[in-house]
Amino acid sequence: MRTEEEKILKTNIVVVFGNKEYEIKPLVIKESRKWRDKFTKVLGSLPQYTSITTETPDRFQEAISAMMMILPEKLIDLVFDYAPELNRKEIEMVATDAEMARAFEQIVEVSFPLVKSLVGVMGKLSA
Repeated sequence: MRTEEEKILKTNIVVVFGNKEYEIKPLVIKESRKWRDKFTKVLGSLPQYTSITTETPDRFQEAISAMMMILPEKLIDLVFDYAPELNRKEIEMVATDAEMARAFEQIVEVSFPLVKSLVGVMGKLSA
């Protein structure tokens, strides 16, 4: 978990893949905007996975495959889209799914500080 000071000072995100630390530089606004757009498209696709009919075993298999295979791959793509300097081929040979999930969470945490600020401001205004 990054401290507030680390977030404010724009320190690198430190992730671990295969017991090796990697540093990811936070994106500047222009690049972060592009990444957030990709993120929201993935997030916006969630209803399509939950709306797949499960009336037949084949349709049920399609729904499960989409949620368990396609969506995680899209999240991995988002990690490497955020940090193209990472060697994807190398990392995919040593990283666990849990390590990738933690890296994704850390990237999301630094990508939406304005949303967190807005929620905080709204709370202060309503007090």
